[in-house]
Amino acid sequence: MAAADLLDFLGILRVQRQLLGDLNTRTKDEVCETASTLGYFFTGADFDQTIWPLEIELAKKRGETFGPDFSLWHLMWGRYYLEFVVDDVLPSFTDAELERVRSGRSVS
Repeated sequence: MAAADLLDFLGILRVQRQLLGDLNTRTKDEVCETASTLGYFFTGADFDQTIWPLEIELAKKRGETFGPDFSLWHLMWGRYYLEFVVDDVLPSFTDAELERVRSGRSVS
């Protein structure tokens, strides 16, 4: 399943900081291509369909509205989006919540 591969790949990037650094400036398609060479198969659309709902759910968890004023956007200043997802979005969820996403269900 694409969501499982994506989350597993992002977990790898948390540990392999050099690879994360190398991919930070790549396009989403290039990130997907690199992931596929490592045995993780997902598309840019799979990325969006998995990560955007997590960002929306994270805003709900924080009691905020997901929009331009979402308080976590300030964490992205001076950083790359991929780094933000790996270091800030995913760690905001429990293993059980991410397991639901891996299996194709929603977080909540």
